[in-house]
Parts: sequence; C-alpha cells; structure tokens
Amino acid sequence: MKKFPYFITFSVTLLLLTCVSIGYLLSTIIVSANLFQSTERVDGGQNTYYLLSIFSSPNLSEVQAEMAPENYADYVYKEGETYHLIVSCHKNQGDAELVKNSLTSSGKNVEILKIKKENITIEGNFSAKEEDILKNSILISSKIFDDLYDLSVSIDTGLDSEVTAKLKVNEIYSNFLANKNNFETLFERSSLAEIEMIKDNYEKIDVMLSSLSQEPSLSKAIKNLLVTLAVEC
Repeated sequence: MKKFPYFITFSVTLLLLTCVSIGYLLSTIIVSANLFQSTERVDGGQNTYYLLSIFSSPNLSEVQAEMAPENYADYVYKEGETYHLIVSCHKNQGDAELVKNSLTSSGKNVEILKIKKENITIEGNFSAKEEDILKNSILISSKIFDDLYDLSVSIDTGLDSEVTAKLKVNEIYSNFLANKNNFETLFERSSLAEIEMIKDNYEKIDVMLSSLSQEPSLSKAIKNLLVTLAVEC
C-alpha cells in the first residue's frame, strides 16, 4: 500500500518532464524555422544616381530638338525650371566621370546631375518570409537597374551580341516576374499605402521589360530604361 503514492509521484514527475522536453523541442524547431518570428520594420535604404546631361534649356522644345549620340539615351529630365537631355545614368560616380570625359573629348558640354532616392519603408508585423519578399520588392527597381546596367556595358564592350543580350533580357524579365508573383501572392489583400506603391512600381517595370527585347536598338533602349528606373521607379 505504501508503494502506490511513490508510483503516482514518479508518473506525474515523468509526465511533467516529458511535457517540458516536448515544449522545449517544439520551441527550438519554431525559432530555428522562423515560423512565428516577425519584424516591425522593413527598410530599403537609399540609392544615389548620376545622370549625364549634354544639353539643357528652360525651353522643352529646344531640348527635344537635340539629338543624343548614337547608342546613348535621349531621356528628357526636368530639374526645377530646366529641362535636360540625359544620355546615360550610373550608380557609380567614377563611371559617370569616365563617360563624361569621353563625351567632353568629342565636343559635348556635359553636366552630371546627382539625385538621391529614398526607398520605401514599411512598418507592420511581418513573418520572416514576408520580410524577405518585401525587401526584394522594395529593391526591385535597383536590382533591375544593376542587371540591365551590366548588360549595357557588355553590349558596348562587345562581350554580348544583340542575340545573346536579348536572351539575357528575357532571363531578367523572367526573374522579375517570379518576384512579382511571390509578392502578389503574399500581399494581394493588403491595404497598406506602401504596398500599393510597390504594386504600382511592379506594373510600371513590367510594362517596360515586357517589350524590351523587341526594341530595334537594344543598347539605346536599355540606356533609356536605366534613366527611367532611376527617375520614375
């Protein structure tokens, strides 16, 4: 009769230890898998771009009448009350200076315009997966810029022909669509204003990339798109 309480005590103790062990194991799995970890802020940081202007005027028609050199962009950019004919765009100031020197030696009056862009910052309760996709989405313009910039350099230096360059454009577009689909799947029902801004940005880039490989002058089209990404997206 005296052994019975000991058996009960042993069983209860064993049960408690088992529950604690299982709880600890589950918590370890959950933490390591980031299933319920969340973040309250996703920040895309800042990007700086350098635009090369070869002609400027307060008169839009005068700027539009100027012809950009072959294989350069011909984007009209307004800064204050002045319109500029932009021929290229760079993230690296050194690259911008090199192109400026090349154009200056050919008789062009070149000015470098520096623009800073703050990326979207989103506050909320996001899982690790949502945070990862949000970061990719916030930086999608910058990522596409980098990919197209590298391709533009490859075309200009002869490393890529028009044919291989168009194949790479299609690959860039395919990767972009995968990011866009992931974003839309997770945030389709979100009403956050910042999410709507990202959606609009995706749509603008989608339109630009979808027909890029069909452009007759791919090099010039890419350079125009680089400026558009820096200024408008």
